[in-house]
Amino acid sequence: MNNIQSLENENRELKARLSELSKVNERLEGELSMAVKLKYHMMPNIYPAFPDVGDFDIYADSIQIEQVGGDFYDFFRIDYDHIGIVIADIFDGGTAAALYMVAFKLLLTSQISMDNTLSEKIESVNDNLCWKNEDDLCLSAWYGIYEISTGRLSCVNAGHERTLLSRKKKLYLMENEEISYLLGVIDGMKYTSYDIILEPGDKIILYTDGVINSRDNTGECYGKKRLKAACDKTHGLTCEETVAALESDFSKFIDKSGLGEDASFLCFSRRGGEDG
Repeated sequence: MNNIQSLENENRELKARLSELSKVNERLEGELSMAVKLKYHMMPNIYPAFPDVGDFDIYADSIQIEQVGGDFYDFFRIDYDHIGIVIADIFDGGTAAALYMVAFKLLLTSQISMDNTLSEKIESVNDNLCWKNEDDLCLSAWYGIYEISTGRLSCVNAGHERTLLSRKKKLYLMENEEISYLLGVIDGMKYTSYDIILEPGDKIILYTDGVINSRDNTGECYGKKRLKAACDKTHGLTCEETVAALESDFSKFIDKSGLGEDASFLCFSRRGGEDG
């Protein structure tokens, strides 16, 4: 009789614990949902993004996994003659990662009006991301400032994938692009910027490592070689058409279960010329 009573008590305690765990899980799922919504709400989704800039075209999209992925992109008007462009990838998922990416966006935005160099802006963002980074999160990022009147593109690559340039119906992987350190790891890091003049018809293609690291059902990675081959077929296409073509090629190759993280594409161009 005592054994039966003991089992009944244990069952009641177990049910109470399961009920409490269910409530905790619901709360966590709600927090996760809010973090996801906050991050993706900050990503642009209205096109054309800059209808008053006749010779500039830009488009981006992300193939997302069900849980929180780490990709982020944004583009925004800095002033009448400059457009800011960013793509980033955090090396983690979950609520903390989503909020960390929101912090990155806010820190980057806070630098817009500061009278400092592009490298100094990124250095300030890095130092702030390192402060009280108890979850040891870090991210890669590419940040560029496009000057509308001249076509000059000033960029910093903080540990991100190497940039692709489409020019005069040829595709170039920018091998000389200086890639600096990841953000959020070591404070006081110095970052190097570089400039490139976009000629009429030039197109820049950016992507996250979820693109090249995703696998098909045999375990083979999509890879940079396959990405370059797909990009090489997009000469003469608009930025939206380019992203759509790349996503189509990517989606035909990968197995859904092989997508372990978000895979994002961002494309912008200076219209005109042979490709524009």
